[in-house]
Amino acid sequence: MSHDVFDLQLPAAAEHLGTARSFAAAVARHYDVAGETVEDLKIAISEACVDALVAGSPIRVRAEEVGNAVSFAVEAPEGGVTDEQRELDDLGAPARLELIRSLFPDTSVHTEEGRRLIRFLLPLA
Repeated sequence: MSHDVFDLQLPAAAEHLGTARSFAAAVARHYDVAGETVEDLKIAISEACVDALVAGSPIRVRAEEVGNAVSFAVEAPEGGVTDEQRELDDLGAPARLELIRSLFPDTSVHTEEGRRLIRFLLPLA
């Protein structure tokens, strides 16, 4: 049994957030996900990418079919964040993660091999 994997690499620049949203929407439409859910997904991907932009390094958005869901992961290098960037972001990061969790309750945040991952599942009908 095969499963689909979609992968997107982006420079760490805000002007690429639209590309990340379009990518996520295209993946969701591949699975015939309802329009309202696609909009929620675009918000979650945007927020996860903004979180990753703080690191100032390339961002990877990965979507992978897992059972009756699609796992989305946004990752960026954990290191390289200056104290000033971290201080400025301390106000926004918790709010971004709470927004993502309100849309996709199974959201997780962890570090793997020096990369911070925000991962959540998009259930499929």
